[in-house]
Amino acid sequence: MLPEPEFSTARLPNGLTVGVFPMPWLHEIGITLMVRAGSRFEESRQAGIAHFLEHMLFKGTTSIPDPTRFHTHIEAMAADMNAATGQETNAYWITLPGEALTPGFSAFCDMFTQPALSDIETERRIILEEMREDENDQGELIIPSILAAQTFWPQHPLSRSVLGNRTTIQSIHTPDLRAYLNRHYHGSSMALSFCGPIQPDTAFTLAQQYLGPLPTGPIIPTNPPLLLPNGPHWVAVDDQGAQFTLSLFFRTQGFRDPNYYRCAAMRRLLDDGFSSRLQAVVRERRGLAYDVWSAFTTHSDAGYLEIGATLSHDHLDDAFVVLLEQLATLIHTTPDPEEWQRLMVRWRASLLTTLDRPSDLIERYIGDGLFQAAEPLNHSWNQIQTLTPEEIPIFATRLLHPEQLAVVLIGPEARTALPKLKILFARHGKKLEKSR
Repeated sequence: MLPEPEFSTARLPNGLTVGVFPMPWLHEIGITLMVRAGSRFEESRQAGIAHFLEHMLFKGTTSIPDPTRFHTHIEAMAADMNAATGQETNAYWITLPGEALTPGFSAFCDMFTQPALSDIETERRIILEEMREDENDQGELIIPSILAAQTFWPQHPLSRSVLGNRTTIQSIHTPDLRAYLNRHYHGSSMALSFCGPIQPDTAFTLAQQYLGPLPTGPIIPTNPPLLLPNGPHWVAVDDQGAQFTLSLFFRTQGFRDPNYYRCAAMRRLLDDGFSSRLQAVVRERRGLAYDVWSAFTTHSDAGYLEIGATLSHDHLDDAFVVLLEQLATLIHTTPDPEEWQRLMVRWRASLLTTLDRPSDLIERYIGDGLFQAAEPLNHSWNQIQTLTPEEIPIFATRLLHPEQLAVVLIGPEARTALPKLKILFARHGKKLEKSR
């Protein structure tokens, strides 16, 4: 058994979920508002509007319409704010000392209940500048995860950058932002959390006072992406850097899928500390890359497993073959008892440290509830304990198949280098095609 955090929840009459994690040992209170309003809820003609709105909500309120004055008011209380936009949620947070709780929270809530949404042209320029960080000199995207998403889920909102594109950003105006705010920022699509030296009754009272007036509103459903034709799929984008970024993506299901923990176990076998497979072989034994990784990214109904490396031209071919070999090992061999035991010990420890990270607690117990996926630590651990090393090759055979694969290469003359990788895959990729 794992210890569970002490927390309280309530639902306001307008549908807003409120969670409180009392942590009297902390010296500040952290407040997070999560909204079921990420980029997958946008229409294609307004791609990027969720992120645009996130920026604009920091531009002041009707009571303090000047952005600098508004942030001066917040920061004079020793408070700090920030936000992030994802594919399925917008998240906003503020940290402040206890004595500033009421005025700080009041100002924070004003961003959502009475935003000024002023000076849109300045913020439009900032977002267009932000886009350039994700592009090469020709204006092409160079973010591997977005390129893979475009391949896996074409024409679906999950395939788009949360920033949108230049055409859509140029077409968004203040009435569009207000319409998006009114459609998505309501009680039923929001979850609010408090962490720190605060009592639940205090938090619930504040939430009702400052966010209770928000309307209820409908919950906007998600449309799952359609399956694309079988792969492998190949993507190359030239970028004038010193190294290549090579990524192999395998399409998976979302975090509500029954195979979620099997895929998570594979990710940990590949990359969880310097003794894990990718680090031990690609980096330590072969010296092919300084930076090598595996990542498992999921949305509510779709996701991908990624392995990749940043490396020089001289090591590109060898590293590609070694990555394929490591994937094939998952298919053809069962993890040995020592490796499996190490995996389980580290996994349990990582779950325990959730109790020390307020952001993880908020996401697991409160934010995930926006997608009916909130899961206590013990439920996760019970699911993990049912896994066996013998089922990893069986699952890997289904997942790590060429039809699920997208290879993304970014770097100097990547398009020229890609045909050689295709030849190498024809020789070595057959190891991923064990009879299913």
